[in-house]
Amino acid sequence: MVYLWGIQAPRPGQPFGAAATEEVTRICEGKRLRVAARSAGPEGRITGSVVAEEKETSRREDVGRALIRLGLAWQDQRGPSSAQLRSLEQQARREEVGLWQQEAPTPPWAWQE
Repeated sequence: MVYLWGIQAPRPGQPFGAAATEEVTRICEGKRLRVAARSAGPEGRITGSVVAEEKETSRREDVGRALIRLGLAWQDQRGPSSAQLRSLEQQARREEVGLWQQEAPTPPWAWQE
């Protein structure tokens, strides 16, 4: 399992959690995935960037950036992130897409079922 670097997606059961999972499946299904590992944890937990590449067209899509752009994740405020992820989140907030349609979305690190 690879955890996406620089982002936090909604947890299962949280609003937009299922939509985020479905979008990751749509982006990745049938594509070659390239992982650029940034760190590895003690239990083999790898955190990195994941790029899905279409075999026929060589079209590439960064999974984490796509989730942020679509309003299906937060840039990770508790760890390292990037200016590009922050910018994508600000744009999604302005456009009120995905979870930003909610008045006050609860980030996954504060979510309690």
